[in-house]
Amino acid sequence: MSKRQQIGLRKSHSAMHQRGVERRAALLQAARELLEEREIEDISFRDIASHAGVPEGSAYHFYANRFDLFTALAAELSEDFIKAHRKPVPPSKRASWKDLAEHLVDVGARIYAASAPARQLLIGVKTPPEVKQADRINDLQVGEVMYEVFAKYFAIPDNDEMRAAFYYFIEITDLMFMLSLMEHGKITPAMTAEAKRAGVAYLGSYFQIAPRAL
Repeated sequence: MSKRQQIGLRKSHSAMHQRGVERRAALLQAARELLEEREIEDISFRDIASHAGVPEGSAYHFYANRFDLFTALAAELSEDFIKAHRKPVPPSKRASWKDLAEHLVDVGARIYAASAPARQLLIGVKTPPEVKQADRINDLQVGEVMYEVFAKYFAIPDNDEMRAAFYYFIEITDLMFMLSLMEHGKITPAMTAEAKRAGVAYLGSYFQIAPRAL
């Protein structure tokens, strides 16, 4: 094969890769948009492919089925939580560990309130089991970020048990948000307060946190 042919082949592979990246992103965006408008059980893989402008046959090259696609979207949505939790925390929100814990609950509540896809995929009662199970891994990652936030402002042990506590903190507060959706169809201030109460009680019974000298 000549050098010119090799260059042409590399360009062809690069173009195909870029097209694949664009189609994958289009499918995820289409799923987001449809979840803003419809209930999850009313959305088929064909609907998503059509909304994305991607032939259904081609869409199967990227995702095995709609559950596979929703799982990928759940991971993307979890990144929204990670980015939000990594933003600087105002001094008033970290005066005590309880203030910081409640601040993190508020951050989550705001994201859920603004995102129907997040509500449906992460705390929805109709979330497919396949997606819910995979999202536990995402919660471990978010919990790790929460641990890092706390460790920045408070002296806490550096061990797996302590890190796991923040994962359980997420599961406890998400349960309250899920109950809010079941009972009220939205995240209410009252149920956000319940999420704070439950999360803070759990952390308080699990360990004592000392403020770090800043």
